[in-house]
Amino acid sequence: MAAKKFAHHFVPHRHPDVDGPSAAESSGRVIQHRAHALGHGALLGYVIIFFLTITGFYFIRSTAPQILGTAQYTAEQIIELTNIKRAEEGLAPLTTNTLLIQAAQAKANDMISNSYWAHFSPQGKSPWNFVTTAGYKYIYAGENLARDFNDPQSVINAWMVSPTHRSNLLDKNFKEIGVAVSSGNLTGREGVLVVQMFGSTLSQVPTEAETQGEVKETEPVPTAEIARLGTLDLQAQIAPTTASTSSGSATVLASRQFSISKMIGFALVGFVFILFVVEVAVASKKSHLSIKSSTLAHLGLLGLVLFALWYAVQGSVI
Repeated sequence: MAAKKFAHHFVPHRHPDVDGPSAAESSGRVIQHRAHALGHGALLGYVIIFFLTITGFYFIRSTAPQILGTAQYTAEQIIELTNIKRAEEGLAPLTTNTLLIQAAQAKANDMISNSYWAHFSPQGKSPWNFVTTAGYKYIYAGENLARDFNDPQSVINAWMVSPTHRSNLLDKNFKEIGVAVSSGNLTGREGVLVVQMFGSTLSQVPTEAETQGEVKETEPVPTAEIARLGTLDLQAQIAPTTASTSSGSATVLASRQFSISKMIGFALVGFVFILFVVEVAVASKKSHLSIKSSTLAHLGLLGLVLFALWYAVQGSVI
């Protein structure tokens, strides 16, 4: 009897507790009940658990972020992971160029100083202005921007799922790279900024004349590659800072609020989804139980929510 009562928490049942048609049923006194874990009180409890967990995390983050621990990621890691992706596609690795690093850092500093999040500054300064000012004479150039990621792999993954960013990472015309990873107050909130500059000089791109044994000197000009720009805007949890850091690294909270929220939400919605699946499975096997149309509707809705949570990202691509 105790086992049956326990099972009622997770499987649908009838009241009174009978295994088949009865006189009580014929008199209209038998009612089919959902699992107790799908009751209104239980569903409200799941919402409260989620709310308290996320609220508690925000409280810890704002009052004692050291409890969560910190982690660092560097420009070198971004470059290494970029070259790994290129190697997977059979492309040559990009060589680190000091001038492109200077251009990337200058762009990061300018964005933080003037508090903007875009490829072009409010003053109309283009990414290529930073490249040429650093002394890099390009024929191909590209820029990727990302903000507020907590680890370098997340940056690369987000770039790889964006067509424009992926095109830059995997462009065979690019030969060199420079990356800046900085932290500071950007557009009103503390954040981590990643600027990735790509380039190729005229000498690195064989011309038709060179392939025929002639060498002609021409002025490097921008190409269509320049038009491929992309930015990733994601909300992240970073360690408090009051000024921008060097291009080498940035310190962030090791625990990611978005990831924790996603994990908790996915677990709770998944649990409820499984309970509805169990209800359908049990009702389909027992003749004295019926599958309610509302159950199928709930399954469809929860399935969409699970799909959205699974593919959710920390921000948007523009």
